[in-house]
Amino acid sequence: MVLTLDLGNTSASVAWFDRGAAHALASLAVGELDTPVLEGCLERAGVRPSRAAVSAVGDPAEERRVCRLLEGLGLEVSCNPDPGLELRIDRPETCGRDRLYAALGAVQSTEFPAPQPPGGLLVIDAGTALTVDAVTLGSSGGTFLGGAIAPGPGTLAGSLSSAGARLPAFSVRPGAPALGRSTEEALRSGVVVGFRGAVQALCAAIRREAFDPEATVHGVLTGGAREFAREGVGVALGAPPREEPLLVHLGLAAASLR
Repeated sequence: MVLTLDLGNTSASVAWFDRGAAHALASLAVGELDTPVLEGCLERAGVRPSRAAVSAVGDPAEERRVCRLLEGLGLEVSCNPDPGLELRIDRPETCGRDRLYAALGAVQSTEFPAPQPPGGLLVIDAGTALTVDAVTLGSSGGTFLGGAIAPGPGTLAGSLSSAGARLPAFSVRPGAPALGRSTEEALRSGVVVGFRGAVQALCAAIRREAFDPEATVHGVLTGGAREFAREGVGVALGAPPREEPLLVHLGLAAASLR
């Protein structure tokens, strides 16, 4: 059993991994993790693990602080373990580890229909940012080819409101109509419908550039804003994506156990 922590730029999540499955324990803002929160997570897990794995893409000081907390609880801590993927990208050291763990989680957890596995995967993570990454599959595992990074729907909404002095703050929700009949509705439409179109365009273009035209490509979708991305992925790939809410945690646990 492994306790896994995904430390993003704005949010953090905690899960535990056992017998091939990940189970959510907590989701909160970055900076809110402390010893009582972690103790509560361990109590909810029911079985105290001996090790913890951390994926960190934000402030290095926060990464160090959380690792010290985990060590203080008597856990053996692995921070940003090697995902073991072949990386066919420029400057691999700059690639966010959460992207690589999501890719590894998709490779390890996705079941493919017989008789042949797909030629590859598109791994889509919709949250504060949207990432769309291409992964080819082989007998020795996965090869990460890179992808695209774009703003998530919440980030787009916040940027619009802050960019215009007279633009109101507004919320976003999946399924908003394209035709807005007020400024707030028009803003919501631009974000929701525009984001869906961006997802579709990126998935279609990356599939075209990364894979053979005859290859079967499956989508694996994760992230807190995946409802906003689901339709765009399905249209681009011709089939609904498989959804794995804890995809980064699955890959992180697999990397730590290698």
